[in-house]
Amino acid sequence: MGVVSLHPTETLFFPSAGICEMGYTKEEYKELEKLIYEMMDPMLTQDEKEDKYSYDIEDFLLRVVFHNLYNFGSMTTYCMQYINCTNGCLECPMKNYQKYADRVRASCKKLFTHCEWNGVEIDCCKYFKPVRTTLGTCYIVNSLQVIDKDSKDWLDMTVGMRQGNGNLNLTVTKSSSLYILNEEDIPHILLTTLNFPQIPEGYDGELLLSVQDVTNDPYLRNIDPAQRKCVFPDEPSKSAYRKYSYSTCVTECLKKAQIKICNCTHYNLIVDDNDKSPECDFYGLGCLDKNELLFPQTIIMQPWRADGLDCTCMPSCNEKQINVIGRSSKIRDSTSDRSVSIRLQTLSTQKYFRQAVREKIDVVGNIIDKKTSL
Repeated sequence: MGVVSLHPTETLFFPSAGICEMGYTKEEYKELEKLIYEMMDPMLTQDEKEDKYSYDIEDFLLRVVFHNLYNFGSMTTYCMQYINCTNGCLECPMKNYQKYADRVRASCKKLFTHCEWNGVEIDCCKYFKPVRTTLGTCYIVNSLQVIDKDSKDWLDMTVGMRQGNGNLNLTVTKSSSLYILNEEDIPHILLTTLNFPQIPEGYDGELLLSVQDVTNDPYLRNIDPAQRKCVFPDEPSKSAYRKYSYSTCVTECLKKAQIKICNCTHYNLIVDDNDKSPECDFYGLGCLDKNELLFPQTIIMQPWRADGLDCTCMPSCNEKQINVIGRSSKIRDSTSDRSVSIRLQTLSTQKYFRQAVREKIDVVGNIIDKKTSL
């Protein structure tokens, strides 16, 4: 891969951004309380329901809904005493955990309060689309996993000498984590380099980025991915996601490992209704927990580890190099919202160029020419 200079009038695209709601111990989850009360006998009085309310089940469901609240070995311990109990206790929910997540996690309209691109307010939920990830449903702007570039819901975030550097401002109501992404990528629990949590109320942060684009030789598509060491997003893959990326490949790899060992996968890894992967029930989650497959450590990605994931995931051929060159934050007492400003510090003057040395037909032709000359 080489480096070429950019023409002064050449334009680039601002990175995609994803917002994933995170669990927060100081947050009140009213919908979760309602769900637990709905699990009780409707004939009970309110006082009887309050006496029956189980904070152990609440803690269990919070860890099922929000991955960041989970800690190894704790997934099923909260609920074991509430399974097949004979003393009239409130029994632990044993399956269909996606419905609890759908109720408890904030919708797009409840999560976002304000979005701006280059000082102009935009409709957050028109452009930030839901995508299922290992962290649960995240909302991503300009994601090839849900929309195409020619869609009316694709936000024009072109940057350049004439357009300016680009500045994306976001304000949310809940504790969240921001992911800076390539347009084919998704947030992932194992990929944290460009992950920025905004947990406490009043958080106000700023990120300064640099982006180096990549251009591919058209002939590169004629070369086997194993030889060129990258995959184009639109090339066929066995993933349930629309487009290939390193992050979707790792997601599928983790899913396969879960199914291989526990015969089921966490509901977060079931991409959509067309994904027929077996979903883990209570005992399945216990198996994932026991085998460290719920929130594995990043070192599990190291290929030389005997207990690592057997992944052969290559980067996307379109993957830009995104770097954080500055970061600051403060806490504002005047609001409970969290806000972040993301902007390019400077426009890149160079880009990477991935070149095919020669086509196969050229190689064959050269060999024939050499034999003829001999």
